[in-house]
Parts: sequence; structure tokens; C-alpha cells
Amino acid sequence: MSPEVKENSAAQEKFPAQNYKENVLADCFEDAKRYFLQAYQDVDFAHAVMLAEQGIITEDELKALLKSLKSLDADSIKSAEYDGTFEDLFYYLQREITKNCDADTAGKLHTARSRNDIDVTIYRLQLRQLTLRLLRSAMDLRRVFLDLASEHHETLIPAYTHTQPAQPSTLAHFLLAMAENVGRDIKRLQRAFENMNYCPLGAGAITTTGFPINRARTAELLGFTAPTVNSYASIASVDYFTETLGATAALLVNIGKFAQEFLLMAMMEFNVIRLPDGFVQGSSIMPQKRNPVALEHIRAIASKALGQSLGAFTSVHNTPFGDINDVEDDFQPLVYSAMRDANRAVSLFAATMRAAKFNLETLRKRASENFITVTELADTIVRRENLPFRIAHKIVGNCVKTAYETGSEITHDVLQATAKEILGREISMTEEELAETLSAENFVRVRKIYGGPAPEETRRALSVEREYEAADEKWFTEKNEFLAQAREKLEKIVEEKLSA
Repeated sequence: MSPEVKENSAAQEKFPAQNYKENVLADCFEDAKRYFLQAYQDVDFAHAVMLAEQGIITEDELKALLKSLKSLDADSIKSAEYDGTFEDLFYYLQREITKNCDADTAGKLHTARSRNDIDVTIYRLQLRQLTLRLLRSAMDLRRVFLDLASEHHETLIPAYTHTQPAQPSTLAHFLLAMAENVGRDIKRLQRAFENMNYCPLGAGAITTTGFPINRARTAELLGFTAPTVNSYASIASVDYFTETLGATAALLVNIGKFAQEFLLMAMMEFNVIRLPDGFVQGSSIMPQKRNPVALEHIRAIASKALGQSLGAFTSVHNTPFGDINDVEDDFQPLVYSAMRDANRAVSLFAATMRAAKFNLETLRKRASENFITVTELADTIVRRENLPFRIAHKIVGNCVKTAYETGSEITHDVLQATAKEILGREISMTEEELAETLSAENFVRVRKIYGGPAPEETRRALSVEREYEAADEKWFTEKNEFLAQAREKLEKIVEEKLSA
């Protein structure tokens, strides 16, 4: 064996091997500084306080630990480069703590805990903040939809099925549909938050500990609802983030569909929505261009976030049920990136729609074009003539065909001629009644069934959505206050212990 080979072989026996350092540890260290530094510190403070309260460490030891923890320089830590002298951020922080505290006392901080339960706890601490942030943006988007809907109960629009003109509706009805979808997304994220906000700390490596710790206390100090129940599940379960990503993915699908609708509306061929200059970009060569880039970015960012969410699911599929690196430091940033990008898309969407202007006259005009009111003509014939709907459908369908072929509208003469051909008789409808039946205003007005587009129904629906909005705002405020109070309590305890 050559000296060079011997030297290389020896290097592989010393941790960390260079390639492992470059491709795993260095990257994980940078990610940990970005995502977990504050969470690590919070966990250390809460755990130390609990250990002292349980008599596992002395008050003097607690004071020394807290003093050392307080002395940590976050900016210095964030600027630190990985040099291979420690395994990860956890060990780096332990080393830094020891600089301002004797080694024996510093070592007691790790009593009755493992990196396993620490890691899952800090992951949840980070994820719940990102979830609340996304919830805030989703609630803002729904509010924009509701505010716009409140202005447009009477605004007629064409509704489409299969991308073809279908029936008249109202802009309020259209926007309330989007608000309703976002409202369900909000509920899903709320449930995910509630299920996520349980504290694994105290589960240890996977079977708890023989020390008389108080898991409920650390959960309380960290703003969790309660401790997780089963210690094995605390370490092995991944549904705290898969549920959250599932709710996020559902929201992103909705965002993508909504953005596509408004992108089509912004086409000059449609020309029914206009974005202000702050949300469009021009062309380097075509002076006339006003590209609705905000809507394009919304769709693109939402697709990116959805891809990351699905990637996370794929990554944890068929992995062992236990503590594994597949769901830890190298993986968690994928979850957080998905959440951050989701928030970017939703926040941008809210701002874009708040600024958008609708071409109301064009919408109103198109609500009467392309024979999209004739469903009501068929319905009226059924009611007035006591005919099966299939017969009325045939009469009206033949009228439409004739009108298309002649390049005209459905006239009273065409209707009666068609009825006579199919029924053998005319129907009891005057020319004035036909005109009223075919008007978009009438079409919408009579559709006052629960969930329909009639102004009286959309006003009722809006009032219900406002109630949901208020309830969700209350939930959001309570959760943020709960977390803020937990942090305030922990900080107060730390200061009291230090000043004692």
C-alpha cells in the first residue's frame, strides 16, 4: 500500500471523513443555524428550569446554566463556519455553553433527554410558526375575496363549464366560491396546528427516562398544548408534518386553480380584469405589453411549493417507524421551504387581488351572450307547459341551433315554430315574456336557492362567511396570545432565577 493510500485510509477512520463533512454535516449545520437556533435555546431554557423544579439539578446549577445560555451570541453562532470539530449545531451549542460554565454543570443540561426528543421538539416549534404565518396569509386572502364580493352582489358575469360559456352568475357568487374554498383550507391548517402542537420533549431516545421529569411543565413553558402521549410515537411519527403539508397542498391546488382563472381573465381576448402597474411587467422588445406577471408568479410559486410538499411525502414513504435521518436535519428544510413558498404564493395573491380592477361592463355584456341564459327558458317552459325537461331541452336546443345557423338571437317566431314542430302546438309565452326569461338579470334573480347567485342569497352567504372569518380571527389571536404568554412566562422565570 502506497503512503498516499495509507494516509487516505487513515483519514477515513477519523470523524468526520472529508466527503461526509462536505456533503452532509456542513449543509446540515447551515440549515440548523437558519431554522433551529432559537428553538434550541428555548428548549434548553425550558428543560433547565424543569430539571431544577424537579430537584434533578440544584438552583445554583440552574443559575449557572441559565447565565451561560443567556451569554450565547446569536450573531456569532450564525456566522460560524463548520470545521468538523463538532458533529452538528447541538454539539456546537454544548461546547459554547461550556465556555461560560464548568463542564460538569454544563453536562447536566442533557440529563433526561436525547437529541431524538430535542430534534422532534425543535422541528415542531419551527413548523408551528410557519403554519401560523401561512394561516395569516390565507385569512387575508379570504378577506380580500369577501371584501370584493360585498361590492358585487349585482354584478353579472358569465360562468363557464368546460371552459365554455355556461350560465350567468354574479361576481359575488364567483368570489364567494373562492372564499369558501380558502375557508376550508384554513380549517384544515387549524386542525393540523392543533394536532402538531404537542411536545415530544421527555420521550428521550424513544422510551422516556428514569429521572422524575415533568413533561407537562416543559410543554407548558414551550407553548405546547400538552406533552405527546406515547414516547415511541413521539420519536417515530411523522404525521405532525405530513398532515400540515397535506393541508398546505390542498390550499396550493386551490391557489393554482384560482390564479389560472384570473390569468385567463387578464388576456386581452377576455379583458375583464386589469392589474395596476405595480403587478405587471413590460417587454424588452414589445412596447405595448402589460404582462400579468404577479399572477404567473403566484401560479409558479404555488406549483413549486406543491412539488416540495409531494416530495416530502415521497421521501418519508416506506421509511422505518423509528428515529431515522430520513426525516431529520437533512430533510426538514424541504418541509419549511414548502411552507415558505406556499406563504409567498398566498400572500402575493392577496395583494394582487386587492389591487385588481374588474371590467364590469364587459362582464355584464358577456353574461347575456352565447345563449348562456337559455337554461332558464327551458325551465320556464317546463313550469308553464307542464312538460318533461327533456322535451323543453329539445325545444330550446333546436332554437339555439337555428339561431346559430341564421346568425341571430332566439326570436319569438323561432320559439313558436320550433315548439309547433316538436309539440304540434305553440306554447303560452309572449314576446315580452320571452325577453324577460332570456335576460341575465332574471336568470340570476330567480336562482335564490341556498347557495345560488341571487343577490339576496349571496348577501346571506357573505354574512355567514363573515361569521366564519370572525371565528377564525379569534382562533388565530388566541393561539398567538397563548404562544406569546408561554414565551413571556419562560423569559420571566429565567430572569427571576438569574436575579435571585
